[in-house]
Amino acid sequence: MSSEYEQNVGQLLAEKKAELEELAKNPKENAVKISQLTLEIDSLEAMYENYNLGLNVFRRAQGGRAGLRE
Repeated sequence: MSSEYEQNVGQLLAEKKAELEELAKNPKENAVKISQLTLEIDSLEAMYENYNLGLNVFRRAQGGRAGLRE
């Protein structure tokens, strides 16, 4: 089970990694763009992981968010 957020961040992450692989073929010409993409990938991975860890509490709990609405 994954949310739309997880799917979109995962898709964006895959696109950035593919772009990084293309730029890595000629690293001298693309050094600035490679470093920028590396930072973006690190940020996206952190966003994905933090969201996933935070949401797992609700996914695993019996009743999920039911207790919050009372």
